[in-house]
Amino acid sequence: MAHHRWYWGVVIRVDSARELLSSIADDVDDDDVRVQDPRTGHITLFYAPLRGRRDAPALAERIREAAAAIKPFSVTCAGFDEFPSPNRPVAWLGVQQGNKELQSVRTSLCSCDQDCHRHAFVPHLTLAYGGEAATYAAVHEKIRTHAESAVCATHVDAVWIAGFPQNGHPARDLRYVERVPFAGQ
Repeated sequence: MAHHRWYWGVVIRVDSARELLSSIADDVDDDDVRVQDPRTGHITLFYAPLRGRRDAPALAERIREAAAAIKPFSVTCAGFDEFPSPNRPVAWLGVQQGNKELQSVRTSLCSCDQDCHRHAFVPHLTLAYGGEAATYAAVHEKIRTHAESAVCATHVDAVWIAGFPQNGHPARDLRYVERVPFAGQ
C-alpha cells in the first residue's frame, strides 16, 4: 500500500553530522533506539500539517519568497542534551552559534504556512530517538560519550523541504525533497 499522507517540514541540512551519527549508529545497536540516519542530519525549523506524498513542491513554493529574503549564515551544533520522555526520549546537540538566525528564519517560515510544532522551539540536531525510557537508558551513556566533544558546523544558504510517511519514522525514513535557496543563492 502506498504512503498517502506525509509529515512535511522545513529543515536545515547538517551534513557535517554524518561522521558523528555513523559512529553512534555503529555503537548503538538496538531496535528500540533509532539513531538519526547519517545522511539526514538536520535542524527542523517548521512542521507542516499532514499532506499528500507529492505536496513538497507546494510547500516549497509557499516559503520561496520568505527564503529569498534571508541572508546565508553559519550554524555550529555542540553540547549534548536530551528531551526526557517516558515514551520517546530524544538525544541531541544544541546550537551554539546561529541560534538567533534560526529563530528568525523560523519566524519568517511560520508566516507562510500552518506550523504544527507542538512544543516550544528549541533549535537542535537530533542524534537518536528512544522507544521507551528504560531502553534508551541502557544506551544513553554510549550516545553521550560520542556527542560530548562533537562539533558540527555548517554554512546555511538554503532550507530543505523534507518529509517522511505517516507510518514511518524521522530517524530512518526522512527524505530531503526540495532545496529552497536563500538570498543571492
